[in-house]
Amino acid sequence: MGSIYNYEHPFVCTDAVVFTIKTQEADSYRKLPDTYLRVLLYKRPVEPYRDRWCLPGGFLNIDEMPSDNICRKISEKSHVDRCYLEQLYTFCDLDRDPRARVISISYLGLMNEEESKKYQSDAVWFTVQNTSDRRPVFQNKELIITEPDFGFDHFGIVKMALGRLQSKILYSNVIFHLLPLEFTLTQLQNAYEAILWKKVPTANFRLKIIGLVQETDKYTSDKGHRPAKLYTKK
Repeated sequence: MGSIYNYEHPFVCTDAVVFTIKTQEADSYRKLPDTYLRVLLYKRPVEPYRDRWCLPGGFLNIDEMPSDNICRKISEKSHVDRCYLEQLYTFCDLDRDPRARVISISYLGLMNEEESKKYQSDAVWFTVQNTSDRRPVFQNKELIITEPDFGFDHFGIVKMALGRLQSKILYSNVIFHLLPLEFTLTQLQNAYEAILWKKVPTANFRLKIIGLVQETDKYTSDKGHRPAKLYTKK
């Protein structure tokens, strides 16, 4: 039997597509806030792909599990306490890294808005915007980036994660990882619409989610708006 050391070994890394929700207050107190889906990206400081935008992640240590590695990478230089993570896909194309054969174990991450505000690092939150051909573009203030602005195959990873999220919110309760513990039905519907990039009829939506939520005895107290009942996940 040949020795394992007679074989070349690929490098293994992790990458995470971390989404959050951004609530933007309207310019009038009589209007409801707008809701946007955002993703976490950072500008790569070194070659290869210097100054391109990439996903948080890193190479796996020899004594480290991939899930521990990506949690460490997300929390480094931040004050994030909670981020839901599930394995997305293993990317293993031969030429995905020009330096060597690198296999990436990727993750879909969901962080609620309050946790996302704690993130303090070189990474930046970009709003995920739809286009006519449903190829996402990403905006942070005046900066808009598209596929050529990404390093490695990270645009494809983001696109796959977005498709996974859009699919999963239709049959699971993962969307609650993007919301506070208590929320209004309007907040929940706005989050659905921000992810799906389309409006959802309110009556149909509430019939669909009624079995996933339970009422509390609390109400909102926003000035300029009627009080709305708060709900939690069942």
